[in-house]
This record gives sequence, structure tokens and C-alpha cells, in this order.
Amino acid sequence: MRQALNRLAFEVHRDQPALVGTADITEEKLVSALLALTQRSDPDLRPTRLIEHLSDRAGLLEPRGVGVYAFPHRTVQEYLAACYLTDVGFPDDLATLLRAEPNRWREVTLLAGAKAVRGTAAAAWTLAEALCFEKPPAQPLPADAEYWAALLAPQVLVENKSLGQVAERNRPKVERIRTWLVRTLQHNALPAVDRVQAGDALAEVGDPRFRADAWYLPDKPLLGFVEIPAGAFLMGSDDRRDSLWLEASPQRKVTLPTYYIARYPVTVAQFRAFVDASGYTWGHSGRQQGASHPVVYVSWHDYVSWHDALWHDALVYCDWLTACLWKWSGTPEPLATLLRPEDWRAILPSEAEWEKAARGTDGRAYPWGNEPDPNRVNYGQTGINTTSAVGCFPHGVSPYGVEELSGNVWEWTRSLEGDYPYPVRRAARAKREDLQAPEDASRVLRGGAFWPDPQYVRCAIRDGGGARVVHLVIGFRVALAGPL
Repeated sequence: MRQALNRLAFEVHRDQPALVGTADITEEKLVSALLALTQRSDPDLRPTRLIEHLSDRAGLLEPRGVGVYAFPHRTVQEYLAACYLTDVGFPDDLATLLRAEPNRWREVTLLAGAKAVRGTAAAAWTLAEALCFEKPPAQPLPADAEYWAALLAPQVLVENKSLGQVAERNRPKVERIRTWLVRTLQHNALPAVDRVQAGDALAEVGDPRFRADAWYLPDKPLLGFVEIPAGAFLMGSDDRRDSLWLEASPQRKVTLPTYYIARYPVTVAQFRAFVDASGYTWGHSGRQQGASHPVVYVSWHDYVSWHDALWHDALVYCDWLTACLWKWSGTPEPLATLLRPEDWRAILPSEAEWEKAARGTDGRAYPWGNEPDPNRVNYGQTGINTTSAVGCFPHGVSPYGVEELSGNVWEWTRSLEGDYPYPVRRAARAKREDLQAPEDASRVLRGGAFWPDPQYVRCAIRDGGGARVVHLVIGFRVALAGPL
């Protein structure tokens, strides 16, 4: 009976027009599926009696009208279809179906993986390879089918706990999956919500973008930093939409020297590397999101101890990174060709440095232009409702190539709250960015977060908070700047 139901579930799931709910099963189709079963087992057992049993006793079918039945829930339909596919053509037929219609078959694929590993743990790897066997593409593909398959492959492995101890023969498979996921982000493939899942899956298989020394490689000095050239830009805004919490007007031109800023906010993996290398006490390490997400403190508590706040930890991280960049380089020469060694240090950006990196020189509202777009940024209308792994929104890049400056998390700057226009004179600017100010002094936050409306993720929006604030939407990124 189960085999008959498995096949029936597969067929109706395959042919169902809608991608939600359960399929209608006519009594004629149901009788036909059960007739052969009764003839083999008991010629005197009528299909109608079996239907009554399945409906009234087993609960596997429910009447939907005169002569029409359905499975009681879509998950039941998907699970039975998965059981059929683990017995027939596994794993190739399943992988083919997934590529053709990912929204129809993604849950069936995950359920089939869970069902198959009951027979042998190797089944998860067999299915993952069938899903992701092609060479990762260097350039974007015209269709998303292979990106979908590459997303499901690590999800099958994660759900079946197959990544704990990876056998040597499976390591090339992991590397292939890892590269596919990186390409998925870089190519802006899949809808935003699913691309964010790819970012989370990448963290599970090992994100190659965030090794401990990911800030520096001998052939790529300042890897992970983007140069912002010297010159003037339009800072602030006279649009009232940009003065929601702190005034962003009047707008004026501000000139900055050359500096460097990190392409992404500091991630959990990067911060954890600092903790492990330095022995720094990090009381919030157990309450973090995924390794490739921006580091935040997952707490709603406000005004806790200075040494429990991310602001303090960010300053210590910057001091550690300053020393590490020189150590990793082995010599000051590569860095000295970029910035004079007596002048630079790793530090939180000022709000002027942050804003120029975000909007360039033309005063645009968002890093990509003047209109909001939920495919370019993680904010309320994107529908993710939490932080996302960095790099999931490459089309939200700023004119200089900096990412994640809009949405995802608010970011600390080193600037104290103050009225606009932003100071022009160096002495006044240094006072605005005094790192020795009292710990309860309010610092400027920039960038918005994953929850607000579009106006809160505009480049000129400013918020603020005391350095002891702990909040699940506040992170930070690093700059390399000259004398303070």
C-alpha cells in the first residue's frame, strides 16, 4: 500500500499546477492505483474499502469533495513523493527534477536525502554529487538551474550531519560546492532570500573569504580593503527623509585624504580569529549568527558594562589588526607603498569616511543610485528579517566597490554625535572623532539594518548611541586612516 501511495504522491505532486497546498486526487485515479495492489494481495478486498481505511483510520487521505481526495498536508505529499524517488532512479532522477523546477522539488529533495541516509550515510554524498557535479562557472550563467542545485547540495549534507568528519574522497566535492556557493553570491544568482541561504550554506562548508589572514596576502597587500581616493564629496542631505533621527542637513562639500575601508563589515569568523589568536575574553561568542554574518551582540540589553559592548571590542580588534597587518606582511614595504607607515592605523571609520565610501561624489541616496531595491540590500522589504552573510547583495555595491553599506546592520563610526555641517577644519574634525571621549558619549551609527523601511537605509541617514549600547543590529567595519 505504501509503495502505491508513494507513486501516487509523486505523480500528483509532479502534475499539480499550484506550488502550494496539496493536489486533488480523483477517486478514479485512487482506485486505479490501489486496484493492482488488491488483486495481488486479496482479490476479495475492494479498493473502496482501502480508501475508507486510508481516510478514516490511517489519516493519510482526506475527502475534498464528492469523489475527490487529497493528502492531509503538503509535507505528507512531498514526503511520500521523496520515498518514491529514493527507490526509483535515485539520485539522478531527483537531481534532474530539481534543476527543472526547484520550487516544486526542493523540499522533496531534502526529504529524500533524509530518507536515503537511513539506509546508508553515504547516500547524502551521493545525492550532493548528483546535484553539484559541474565545474563552477567563472561567468554568470543565463539560468538559475545549476545555482539551485548547488544550493541544495550543501543543505542535504548539513541536514544529515555529513560535514562533521569529511572523508578524503569527499573533500573535492566540498571544494566544488564551496566554489559554487561563492559564485552564486558573486553572480547575484537566485532570488535574494535564497541567495542569503547560499551565504549561510557557505559558512557551513567553510567560507574561503574569511581566513584569519584574509586581510593580507603577500601578492595582494591590504586584501579586503578598498581604496577611497582623496577629494571632495557631497556630505549630508537637504532632503527631510534623511533627517529622521539626527539632522543630516545642511549638505556641503567635504574633502578627505586617501584612506582605505573594508569591503564588508567584520564577520563572526574574522572576530573569532582575533579572539582565538589573542586570547581576548569575548563574553558574547556563544550567541552569534553564522560565521559569515556581521559580528553583532545578540542581546537587547542596553547600557551594560563598557567591557561588554561591541564598541570597546571593536577598538581592541582594530589595535590587534594594526599589529597583525605588519606581522603578516613580514616587512613594512608593501604597506608603505600604499600609506606612509607613520600615518596609518586600522580604526573605525569616521562618519565622513563611511558616507563617502557609500555614496561616492554625486550625493546619491543609496550606494547604487536613487531608488530602493530589495534585491540590492537586506532591509525590511527584502523579507529576510535577520542579518545575512556578507556578500549576498553584490548589486548593492557602492561606486568604489564597497558592499553592505546599506542595510543588514547598523555600523559604528568613531565620530561623536554633532550638528551639521560636518567640520572642515582638521582640528574641529579631530575633536568630533575623539576616541577618548567619555564612554557614555553618543557615537554615530550608519547604514540602517535588516528590519527597517527604505528611508532608513539611505546613505545620509544617521543614528547614534552610547558606546555601552549592546544591540543585535549593530556591527562594525574597519578603515585604514591617516592621522586622527
